[in-house]
Amino acid sequence: MVSFAAVKRGRVTLWVLFAAACSAQPPHAHAPSPPGSAGAFGAEHTPSALPPSPAAEAALDDSGDGEHENDADDEPLDDGELAEPAPGAPVPHPLDGWSEERIERAVTTDLASLGSMSVGTPNAGGLVNGVQAVASPLYSLVSPGSAWGTQETIDYLNTAAQAVHDQFPETPPLALGDIGARRGGPLRPHISHQAGRDLDISFYYRDGTHWYARGTRDNLDFPRLWAFVRALIEKTDIDLILLDHGLQEPLKEYALGLGEDPAWVSQIFQGKGAVRAIIRHAPGHATHLHLRFWNPRAQETARRCYASLARHQLVRAPVQFTTHKVKKNETLAMIAKKYGSTVRAIREANGLRSNLIHEQAVYRIPISGSGVRIPHTERVRIPARRPPPARHETPTASSSLSAQGERSASTREQE
Repeated sequence: MVSFAAVKRGRVTLWVLFAAACSAQPPHAHAPSPPGSAGAFGAEHTPSALPPSPAAEAALDDSGDGEHENDADDEPLDDGELAEPAPGAPVPHPLDGWSEERIERAVTTDLASLGSMSVGTPNAGGLVNGVQAVASPLYSLVSPGSAWGTQETIDYLNTAAQAVHDQFPETPPLALGDIGARRGGPLRPHISHQAGRDLDISFYYRDGTHWYARGTRDNLDFPRLWAFVRALIEKTDIDLILLDHGLQEPLKEYALGLGEDPAWVSQIFQGKGAVRAIIRHAPGHATHLHLRFWNPRAQETARRCYASLARHQLVRAPVQFTTHKVKKNETLAMIAKKYGSTVRAIREANGLRSNLIHEQAVYRIPISGSGVRIPHTERVRIPARRPPPARHETPTASSSLSAQGERSASTREQE
């Protein structure tokens, strides 16, 4: 797997929050990108506006370690000693058998033909040949200018949402929040969303509620929500689904009420399982889902092409963020010195018009990677999917929530 080396300053370990990856408030609309979608097979050859100097090229590490580093708020997500899922068998890739010379020619003469590339990690990465999501009956766009991801990410989202529409005709569209910037990299106010593999998506609601409304037992459409989550796990290479623990319980209750296998349900929801769960808690996710996908094709393409991309300055130097809560009498200069950053960089990362900061306020602190290392030769290691077993003929747990949800879905279809 391609990932930029984790950045450490002194003895400070950067626990980068997933909660900040999705803003605690509805993200502001971003300025639209220039016209011309950079699709997988029809992209413009558009170099990055901020190419790295050779000394600032990112170190690569495709070992798979570090994909889930720095993914907490003030403390790491509570995984304890849970094991990562076993990797699946390698799948054929379009660049199998290609020489470095052939890749070099493609990068310099026909970059678009290589398809989307997810470079680095979600918290310190980039996007090459990104694809812009398009509004459809499956979802509307909250911010089209930040709806750029890999082709795989867009396809996975469409696959899962279509599964809901197939099961429940007349399903209203979801609201699709941020995926990423056109070329990836930092996207305010997020910490992640940098490599084209993260996205924010609304819940399905029973009462027609729209984007960023807090989910509850009463207003969530559990039949459709569970159909969506189930399809993500069964039909896509989903890595993480972030959902507030207060909403995990009723969703889990609904799944068990349908007759889903209890052992499988326990494995995918955060709890006491032996393997890292897919559905996990992070603060700030009671208003929407945060999805992160593995991209077998886009990640492997980026790994194979990275040396050429860096050589021709088609990727930015990575920028990773931590957060800092301002203490009494602290100044921007003091904070910049503490993290090895600059006042200007901190102001730009937070949209500050002056050096004025507020005590107890939390600000994003950018820290750039450095160093050059030849990438490993191993392919990207994608965990095997964990599809659900067949449902029990007789539900293992009947509940008022299941009955209420089924009645809600049936009523909507009849309207």
